[in-house]
Amino acid sequence: MIYDSLPFQPACHAGSGVTMPADCAAKVLVVLEHRDTLGRPLPEGIRVEVRDSRRKRYLGVTDAEGLSQHPGVIAGLFSWQLLAAPGRHLVAVDDRPVHPVAAGLGAPEAYAVMHETTVTATYLPPPILIDLHTPPGSGADRLSDDQLEQLRLDGGSATLFVHGYNVARGDWSRFSVEAEAADAGGPFRLGAPLLRPSGAATVSTLCQSQALEADARGLNGSGACSWLASMELQLNRAAGMTDDDWRPYSRVVGIAWPGDTGSTAFVEAEFSALQSGRRLVTVLGQLVDAKLSINIVSHSLGARVVLSALNILGERITGPCIDNLFLWEPAVADNALSPDSPFTTAALKGGYDEAFGQDSPGRETHPLGMGTFPLAHRSIKNVVVLHSREDGILGPSGEADASAWYDPRDWLDDVAAFVDAPQDDRLGTLGGAYPKKWWTFPPLLAGGLGYFRDYYFERARALGGDWEAAMLVHLQQRAQHEPHIQRLIDHAWETLTQAICDEARRVATATPAGPLDPAIPLPEYDLLKPLAHHGRIGELMAERFAERLRLLGQRDNWQPRDRRVRPALGLVGFEKMEDVEFFKRRIDLDIFEPIDQSKWLFAHSAMKYPTEEIFIKSYQDGIVERIKRNSNFGRY
Repeated sequence: MIYDSLPFQPACHAGSGVTMPADCAAKVLVVLEHRDTLGRPLPEGIRVEVRDSRRKRYLGVTDAEGLSQHPGVIAGLFSWQLLAAPGRHLVAVDDRPVHPVAAGLGAPEAYAVMHETTVTATYLPPPILIDLHTPPGSGADRLSDDQLEQLRLDGGSATLFVHGYNVARGDWSRFSVEAEAADAGGPFRLGAPLLRPSGAATVSTLCQSQALEADARGLNGSGACSWLASMELQLNRAAGMTDDDWRPYSRVVGIAWPGDTGSTAFVEAEFSALQSGRRLVTVLGQLVDAKLSINIVSHSLGARVVLSALNILGERITGPCIDNLFLWEPAVADNALSPDSPFTTAALKGGYDEAFGQDSPGRETHPLGMGTFPLAHRSIKNVVVLHSREDGILGPSGEADASAWYDPRDWLDDVAAFVDAPQDDRLGTLGGAYPKKWWTFPPLLAGGLGYFRDYYFERARALGGDWEAAMLVHLQQRAQHEPHIQRLIDHAWETLTQAICDEARRVATATPAGPLDPAIPLPEYDLLKPLAHHGRIGELMAERFAERLRLLGQRDNWQPRDRRVRPALGLVGFEKMEDVEFFKRRIDLDIFEPIDQSKWLFAHSAMKYPTEEIFIKSYQDGIVERIKRNSNFGRY
């Protein structure tokens, strides 16, 4: 109608003869300028909804400059939301800070005045989550060009967080009025909002509450998304962000990996961690190529994911490329950073004393060589280990000797709640779950090293021949010492050994030599999966591995024999390694820095919603202040 171009609406006549009074309210062109905290216009094509004081809807779409135009809005209060941009949380209107949780509860409001009103809305950039639950080759384990640009603008740095064991991928939460931050100030009215947020505008990628029961209330999402939201907030707070102004907020790169193998399948999760580490190499290679500063924080078994990736980087990249590595309550052996392994070049040439390796604290003790990451230290400038003797998951809480040999009957009760934080203290009285990860109790039930037995039995069946018959006889302990049965078993192992060596040759052929190319994913191993933290496995290494596997299965009946699980690095730190020259030299130079949290961290996951003491001593002093020594966290 012609009236649509007028700055007011004239009186009109209804069909019933009733005359409606003239509405002299001015009509305004509202222009919204949408930008993120890094100064970039929001992408073109985002739909934007505006509602005026009469709750009439005006749709617009962002253009190349991040502007959305909404003509005909009635003068006075109006409200808006982004309809399809989850994670773009409002943090400022013009120059006024807005609390992003409050803005998610009630759409922001501003005043439209004649004849044109322009409002600048500032949003957080979207979260960054690398999802390694997706199949290899799907592209989900790579950073996009937009994400790399986001990190470049945000201080030229990337801080990665890798969660621990038995954490599902999960999802983001929804904004909820139950959030403690709901009463934060902002240009909105909770009483009678003009526009209730809906759709993507209700998706919260932030930590809404720091209360311990936040997860049960569904405020902070679930799984890896929940962990990322919490860690991201605490690191920003520790860096100096106040709750009054979220504009400095920096996104952390979350790594979601498939460690949710079940509460009693820890060894299976270790396998998954190795494979996830191989895929993480691609992301780290992208960051190195982009010349970004890199800091990594891992929790629990996430340390194995990270160390697997860094061990491969240590093989392929000259010189350290990671500014800081923070291993928080790491569920790996206390000698995990040792350069000694039965599969290093020196060992393969005869320089590794197997008998000596069982007794020396600096040597590998895992029966299949999964305990140490001998080249990981080459790629890191600084390693900080945050450990606690009071972590009842990683070992006996408060005990002097974390390597004590425990009754296997405790294993089922203990491992079943490995990461259930509320039960940490109770588990501590049982001696912790981590020291029992090798137990197979009863011996023929799956669990512990029995996982290796089942893993190789299933794969060897596909090889055909006599493997299935031989192993069935062997497992059932029927006449295995009879000559014809022994020949059957020996032939089955020889077939598997040949397949292992063949896989090494095949994968080595598919793995380009020379510097790391992040555009080319590393091939995966299957039969050699326990050595997946090595980038390229040669035939000699494969042969040595096959020998150890055969000893474990044929001689030791899949039991750890005289090898005990070394104490967890997250429990004792470098305590037992201080006299080993490799560690002593790096500890003296503060390249390896242990932080004993025993006086303030009393549960395996207590850092997720920290006490004030944990926040100050672990987040601020232990992590962020150390990042600032030789790197940076975002733009702080």
